[in-house]
Order: sequence, then C-alpha cells, then structure tokens
Amino acid sequence: MNLTENKLYFSKDLESELHIADGVDAMIYDEQDVLKKITFGKGASLKYFGYFEKEEFFDKHFLINGIDSTCEVFALLSSTGEKIKAKMDGELAANGAFLDMNIVSFVSDGWIIDLDGIVNIVEGVEKVEWYLVEENIFLWKSGKVRGLPTLLVHSSDVKASHACNMERISDDKLFYLRSRGLPREDATVLMLESYISKIFWDLEEKHEDIYTDVKTRILERIKSK
Repeated sequence: MNLTENKLYFSKDLESELHIADGVDAMIYDEQDVLKKITFGKGASLKYFGYFEKEEFFDKHFLINGIDSTCEVFALLSSTGEKIKAKMDGELAANGAFLDMNIVSFVSDGWIIDLDGIVNIVEGVEKVEWYLVEENIFLWKSGKVRGLPTLLVHSSDVKASHACNMERISDDKLFYLRSRGLPREDATVLMLESYISKIFWDLEEKHEDIYTDVKTRILERIKSK
C-alpha cells in the first residue's frame, strides 16, 4: 500500500506493509498488530505514534531505504494485563537516512513488559544518523521489564547515541508536588501526563482530540489497577 498524501493515517485503515512515496510527509497513529513494515521513498518523512496496551506481540519494522528519508518513532507501552511484548526494528539502508526512536513503558504491579528496540545500519551507507532511547517507568513497587536495545552497525559514517533508563516515580518529586497541596494520586497523574505528552507531543499540538482521548484512556486504565 502506497501513502501519497501529507496527512495523518490510522493503522486500522492500512495494510500490513506500507511504502511512503517520494517526498511525502506522513504521520501514522497505531494501536494494533496489523501494521508490520514501512519502507521509504526518496526524501520521504514519517512521524509514527504507537500506543500498545494489549497482551499481544507488536512487531514493527521501519526500513528507511530512501535517500535522505527520515523516520521518527514515538511509542508508549502500558500493559493492562500480565504481559505485553514488542519489537521495534529500525533499519537504515540509504545514504542520508535518519532515525529517532523514543519508547516509554509504564510498568505497574503484576505487569510485565518485554521490549526489543533494534537499530541496524547496513554496510556501505553514508551520512546516516540515529538515536534510540528506552525509558521504563515503574509506577509502584513491583512489576517486571526486559529492555534490550540492540545496535548492529556496519558503517563508519554514522552519528548516533542510545540510552536505556529504568526509574521509579520519584518520591522526592511526589513530595514536592504534595507539599504544594496536591493529593498523592493527582501528583502521580501529573507526572505521568508529562511522559505521555513527551511521546505524543506532535499529536497534542496538531490533533488535540486524538491526544486527549489517548491520554484519558491511559490514565483511566492505570488508575483502575
């Protein structure tokens, strides 16, 4: 399936494999395991937003194979059951390709998140740039997460960085907010909203109705636990 318009697409309306045409500036919002692979034409650009909460295996492959094409990935994992598994695979296969992958996981009591973030730079490409950040936020005292950022670099003409962080909702920050009169639950929600906004910032700016719906569902499910 070819994407030929500069607009926001929804994965429920798309096929498992997509190609972004030359010069097209597209956005995709994804909550399902239908979309599997995205390829890029010359100068194509994509901002991909994913929100995954079901007990499924979400496997996404971004093949950035168009010269001077760019891909920005923003994904949030928040399991509502026992386990969520995801693989986010970015492959840079053209000169001037750019990839920025940002993944946040909310981990709560009894939840398990299994995440593979992969960046593969093929041999012979030049002037490629990529960034990979995985942030795992433990909401309470327990929960399990496995984050495995994998880097496969076969070119020397690369500008890159990567990080994998694990942290718990800070007691110091909660104390600061509560000292300003906020109840603990409201203070926690305020902090979570900052992470949600960080991932879906462009949706918040350009498609506020979608952002508000996603944020509300995320927070309601977390509160219900």
